[in-house]
Amino acid sequence: MLRRRTPIGQRARHQKRTGAPRALGRPAASLTEWKAIRQHVLTRAGWRCQACGIRRRLDVHHLIKRAQGGSDFDLDLLVALCRWCHDQTDAPYLRGRLVVTALGDGQFRFEVIRRNSERECPSQDPHARYG
Repeated sequence: MLRRRTPIGQRARHQKRTGAPRALGRPAASLTEWKAIRQHVLTRAGWRCQACGIRRRLDVHHLIKRAQGGSDFDLDLLVALCRWCHDQTDAPYLRGRLVVTALGDGQFRFEVIRRNSERECPSQDPHARYG
C-alpha cells in the first residue's frame, strides 16, 4: 500500500474529500481556462521569451506567486519566459536573479540583480537586458 510521504492536514483532507478548493482566496484556473490564458499570454509575447527574445520552450511566469496571493486571471502579472529565464527568477542573488517588474498593458522591465555576499544589499547588473 502506498502512503503519503508528507502528512496532510485534517482541513485539507476534508476539502480534498468534498472537492472544495484547497487554496482559498487564490482563484485557480481550470485546465481549459489555463490553456486559453497561456495561449493569450504567449500570443501577446509574439511566441518569444519577453526577457531574452529566444523562441524555445516557453513558460508562463506569475509575477506574484499564487501561494503569495497572485491569480491566474490577472493577465498583467503573467509573463512569457523561456525555461532558462524562468529558472533565473528564483535563482540565488549570488548567481544573479532575474527580477521582472510589470509596467502595465503587457509590458515588463527585466533586471538581473546580483550581490557578492549574503550580507551585501542587492545591486543591479550593468549588463542586464531591459525589455
